Amino acid sequence: MTNEQRVREVVDAYLDRTSHDLEARVQALTKDLIGLSTDQEARHARELEQLRQQVTAAPVLAPVPEPTVAPAVPTVAASSTREARVETMERLLGSVRRIDQSNGLNAILGALARGAAAETSRVAILLVDGYMFRTWGHFGFAEGTGPTEMPIGASGTLAAAVALKQTCFVPPVIEGRDGEGPVFMHVPAGHTGLVVPLTVGGEVVAVLYADDMSRSVEHEDAPLWTEELELLARHAAIRLENVTSACTVEVLARAD
Repeated sequence: MTNEQRVREVVDAYLDRTSHDLEARVQALTKDLIGLSTDQEARHARELEQLRQQVTAAPVLAPVPEPTVAPAVPTVAASSTREARVETMERLLGSVRRIDQSNGLNAILGALARGAAAETSRVAILLVDGYMFRTWGHFGFAEGTGPTEMPIGASGTLAAAVALKQTCFVPPVIEGRDGEGPVFMHVPAGHTGLVVPLTVGGEVVAVLYADDMSRSVEHEDAPLWTEELELLARHAAIRLENVTSACTVEVLARAD
């Protein structure tokens, strides 16, 4: 079974569970949802573009005139920081555009995975299939250490993300104690792991797992990269819902 077929099976299962109100939802989707999703996608892109422009326009600290103080250090540091932030904004904008340009469900998840992998060291996407997680794909894991098929309840963090439909952070493994849950989610203190749900039509159809295991603690910037991944995941979920809604309308139109 191809990844595309697996993703479609997950979405089809969701549609079956909500078939009792499908006609009402389709009426709303054909009138409002597609337009709303498009507006949201455009808004996210505008916000990222505004951030990029603000960072580009940010003033660079002037050198200190005192000869006893190294004048080039503040300027170089500020310029380097600004350039790094501009590069981050450009990467995010590129990832958002690739998600927008993806028309298939599998392609959307692929664009999300690649965009997330560019911001941190290890990334995995798990599909929700009833009470089980099916592995769609992963990046950055050593051979044999990535996620595998498992019950949703195998990890409290995964289960919480699905139940609450919110981003959940992975509790760090305390030295000298065995970690809980799947081995691939064992993140030592000083590093960060999180699970971001992808919600379509009010139901979680997949989760994005990510951590920074390959980053040094000295260069940890968890608040930044975790927010970037949440933004990408939310944008991908909107795109998934848009594409799924369009497919549903087409199916009903052919049935009529």
